[in-house]
Amino acid sequence: MIDIEPSPETASQELFVEMGRLNGLSDGVFAIVLTLLVLDIRVPESVLVDDLSTGLSVLAPKVLVYLISFVVIGGAWGAHQRMLGQIKRGDGMLVWFNLFSLLFVSLVPASAALLGQSPKALFPISVFAADVIMIQLSALWLWRHASRHGLTNSALDERVVAAIGRRLSFSAIIFGLSIPLALVNTTVVYLLWFGTFALLFTTDWLSWQKAIRTQEAAIPLEDARRAKVYLVYRGGALNIDANATTPDLIKGVFGGGLDYKVNRSGDFVDVRLDMLVKQGFMSLRFPWAWGPADILDWNFNLARDIPMALEIENSSGQAKIELGELQITELKITTSASSMLIGLPANAGQTAVTIEAATASLVIQAPEGVAAYIRIKNALATAEIDVDRFPVVVDGHEYRSVNYDTAANRIDMQLEVAFGSVKIV
Repeated sequence: MIDIEPSPETASQELFVEMGRLNGLSDGVFAIVLTLLVLDIRVPESVLVDDLSTGLSVLAPKVLVYLISFVVIGGAWGAHQRMLGQIKRGDGMLVWFNLFSLLFVSLVPASAALLGQSPKALFPISVFAADVIMIQLSALWLWRHASRHGLTNSALDERVVAAIGRRLSFSAIIFGLSIPLALVNTTVVYLLWFGTFALLFTTDWLSWQKAIRTQEAAIPLEDARRAKVYLVYRGGALNIDANATTPDLIKGVFGGGLDYKVNRSGDFVDVRLDMLVKQGFMSLRFPWAWGPADILDWNFNLARDIPMALEIENSSGQAKIELGELQITELKITTSASSMLIGLPANAGQTAVTIEAATASLVIQAPEGVAAYIRIKNALATAEIDVDRFPVVVDGHEYRSVNYDTAANRIDMQLEVAFGSVKIV
């Protein structure tokens, strides 16, 4: 291993800090703040033992505010730890953003004490809400700085980066709306806060459980000499390649979990792959990753040495299907909206390809030496065909290799694309 000494210019730019010390400071502040919250809950010394029940009832508003504050700090700590866990190095600005965030965290006991004294007054509600807003926004600024300056884990999915920002923004917006709402009804304000906490924590927990849920699966080839694989894929990224290392028909990692059925008959095996049924509210999404940010990525390999029919039903997402080393005799793809890169078989003999798409962006690669007969039925889709390899038979609709009838390896392809683009090379 060779150690390269950084130049003075590079060293001066890389003034990184120890993330362990940053975490330690942050945890200490959160621990102290959580402890300080309870100090405001005290029975007045003037209350006699006989009046203790009455004295305790007087503390009910303060206990309510304590619970709200505890949840605020607990949620802020959880989000803070998740963010710092994904930040692998820190610079000077990150330190200041972190301190700025801790500033508003440390103000919660004071704003909570003020709210506990006058829980129905507009000013205390506004102060407390403003403090929570600044906790969320300062954390958002910290996260944006880290993600935009290359401080986060390089393997972190960009969809998670956006999801964390959306969650923090959502919290800030809700507490911002609670300030004018306090002019109308303070009870509704507290219900809104509790409802927000319940929604955030419940969906966040379910989402993270689903997001980190991946299932490794291997379906052995056994005595099969022919196969059909049918997969239903509902979104995310799909990657299919040849399996050259293990005697499995299918082997890979399936984000979100896998439901599969295997039917064997003699030397033939029929496999159906599907995603697990939804489990819980918003369970198929990243935490607050609204829009097409499902973590449903599938990455698996197929056996390369047996003839196989492959059928893919896809609703949306991206796909990279590398079939060059596989013996695919039939390929059928049905998709409503997706972006696909498809590498066709190089040595499968005759391969029938049928693709039906409502809206799609397709790039189809035919290996060198493979002849093709291509028929395209499209409405508003644009088609770009390598006419040197696949001369025009009917302009815009049919293309055929000169040596199609005599080629050892050839593709019989039918495409029906309503909207989008098709490129065949």
